[in-house]
Amino acid sequence: MVMVTADELEQAETDAEEAQQSLRDAERRYSRSPGSADAYERHQEAIGRAEHAKVRAKVLREEWEQQKVVREARAAAGEAAAREMAGTVAELGSSRLAAVRAVVEAERAMGRALAALDAHDRAVRAAGAELERRGLRHQDDEETGANLDGSAWIAGVKWPLVDAGGVLGRCLSERVTEVWPRHPLARAVWPPYGGLSAVEGRDVLLGLVRAERRR
Repeated sequence: MVMVTADELEQAETDAEEAQQSLRDAERRYSRSPGSADAYERHQEAIGRAEHAKVRAKVLREEWEQQKVVREARAAAGEAAAREMAGTVAELGSSRLAAVRAVVEAERAMGRALAALDAHDRAVRAAGAELERRGLRHQDDEETGANLDGSAWIAGVKWPLVDAGGVLGRCLSERVTEVWPRHPLARAVWPPYGGLSAVEGRDVLLGLVRAERRR
């Protein structure tokens, strides 16, 4: 059923009144000139328009009244549901507040994680700079030296730079995958940022994070 609006009904009834007035005017003109073909034609047209407008207004009024009954019943049902679900509304408010607080807490934790990752990246760069200052540029057969990208080898251990955002982005994807495997974030592709060393450092950190989770 097509819903009838109050404006539509009001317009239809106004049109019907105007059509009736036009019919009365046409009847007066025709009564003054009963032999006029033009007056007769206009009278017949006015009859048709008035009848059509009257029927349309009547139909819309009936539909409006029927829909009014339905609207009132739905409104009553809605009011009853709202009263009976007051406890549910309170629970929804509490659960939403808890969710918001959890997200805020997670955001703060992410901020701390980003700061720690950035601090580690800076420490790696500082170590590379110190090796450069000592004139130690890494060679393939050497265990200690600075790389051109700022990362460092020290005693045979490579210390790559770190894409901090990439680490957290991957962690988020993994967590989302556990809950919603088909979520777009579960299939997100995180492009490299900061060069090959930062990507390598990201993957090293992710491996350590996954190992720490399992402990």
